[in-house]
Amino acid sequence: MSEDDKYTYAGSGGVLINSRNIRDQAGLDEAMNGYASVAMAALRAEPIPDRLDADYLQAIHERMFHRLVPGIAGRIRDVDVQATGTGIPYCRPDYIEANLSTLFHKLEREDYLTGLDADTFTERLADRWGELSAIHPYRDGNTRSQSAYITALAERAAHPIDWQSIDVDTLRIHRLQAVAGNDRPLAAYLRNHLVDTDRAASAVQVQPQALSADRNHAASRAARTDGDKPRAADAGPKKLRAPDADLGRAQASSTSEERDRRAERRRAESRQRSRSRDNRGLER
Repeated sequence: MSEDDKYTYAGSGGVLINSRNIRDQAGLDEAMNGYASVAMAALRAEPIPDRLDADYLQAIHERMFHRLVPGIAGRIRDVDVQATGTGIPYCRPDYIEANLSTLFHKLEREDYLTGLDADTFTERLADRWGELSAIHPYRDGNTRSQSAYITALAERAAHPIDWQSIDVDTLRIHRLQAVAGNDRPLAAYLRNHLVDTDRAASAVQVQPQALSADRNHAASRAARTDGDKPRAADAGPKKLRAPDADLGRAQASSTSEERDRRAERRRAESRQRSRSRDNRGLER
């Protein structure tokens, strides 16, 4: 049983105060999954913004949970939590914003991993995703919101992930390894599960209804509990990179005609940026 904190019902064993007055953890997890799935489906129908910064991640989190758990939705965590079942703490609240700033400034300099070949993209994504998981910026709902963020980042970079082919348990193991400092298994796994956009385009033309059904099923699999557990604060800073014991379910998303168009557009933009950089180099 988890400990209570200022965001939970007294004596509930860690059940977050919520607008539906749900007092058991399983019931609240189910409700959070439902709200997150609806938000993710809406996000999939919208254009991906050019800036995938910390504000975008925060907006995703708020959008998912403001109706159910407004006390934590979109709000940087100010209590200590640890990975359920491990006793390993996440980033201390005092260091969350500084670490987020460092991570997202790095991503901004890298144009959010755009313009990279598939191998380099998955290598860097594995490292950056491990850092974000260890920071664990919100009281709950981190895995859900990160799944939506990673989906947008991958599509913007023209390397969409084939979530439908992802084995959730395998991905969880590799993410645990990444947050502990070994991101090679995660990079290799992601590399083997990028969307083959040419094959996906053919599949869309042949079976659009089947793909639509798969997309709806995938959205229902995407939202799972994050398993955040409060812990008593202790003195001194903690390491940034701490294993996440419950990484939840990876967001599943089947291939779709709209995704393929976005991926192709991103590839074209990437090629144009590369040509522009080459031209500037020649001018010098």
